[in-house]
Amino acid sequence: MITAGQKAHWDTFGFFVIKQLFSQKEVSVLRDATIEVVNQQAGDGALTGGEQFAMGAFLERHPDLMNWVDDDRIYEIPETLLGPDFFLMHTGGAVYKGDTLWHGGFGPDKPKNYNPIKHGKIAMYFDSLKKEDGCLRVIPGSHLRPFADRLFPLYREDGVPDSKHFGVADEEIPCVALESEPGDVIVFTEPVYHSAFGSGIGRMQITAEYGSNPTSKEQIEELRQNSREYTWTYHSSQSYINSDRPRMRRMVSRLVELGCTLFPV
Repeated sequence: MITAGQKAHWDTFGFFVIKQLFSQKEVSVLRDATIEVVNQQAGDGALTGGEQFAMGAFLERHPDLMNWVDDDRIYEIPETLLGPDFFLMHTGGAVYKGDTLWHGGFGPDKPKNYNPIKHGKIAMYFDSLKKEDGCLRVIPGSHLRPFADRLFPLYREDGVPDSKHFGVADEEIPCVALESEPGDVIVFTEPVYHSAFGSGIGRMQITAEYGSNPTSKEQIEELRQNSREYTWTYHSSQSYINSDRPRMRRMVSRLVELGCTLFPV
């Protein structure tokens, strides 16, 4: 069960880690299924070579993965952090290599009274990751304004040189390294500034991202606009819509109500 302290930590700092939420036997099943889907989706180069791989609507593509979001241990996380009417934004699978540059925060065009829905993301890695191995790094509290606005110079697209805006290289920015072992689960909000540096080995992960129920006219319109612009996010999968599991259907029903495009998986 998510404690009041964990929720307070997430609200204030933007993240927390749950150690060994899944057994090694469970991890092995999830890992094998993840590798199978990556191979099926032509991502074998990421597993054996220098390529990277990432795609959405990922968990829905394997019977040993698709019900992960309905597992009590996972489901209660967004339910506690975002409220019982949260919705599933998308699932993902990836194999990352090398550096992932700092990203998060809000765009500079967002007004001071910008009031978006809350975002929660759950990630599980299948490798032992230390700071130098490319584990996820976060800047605590950077999901909150005005701190987030002051950090916007960190936001870089891949390939953009490090400008050392704060006088140090990106990998030397003060942060918390969320070192993890297989079986651990990392919970964070997408707006918190996060990155990964180091290691040429592949970092295989599965993720699920959630949103709080949009209630204002502005939030609903932004969600619909994002659905039109994004490939994976804000799109329900047909398999979840037609699931015989009530909680699964409930998690995607809000996107259906708002007319977001479906994925035929």
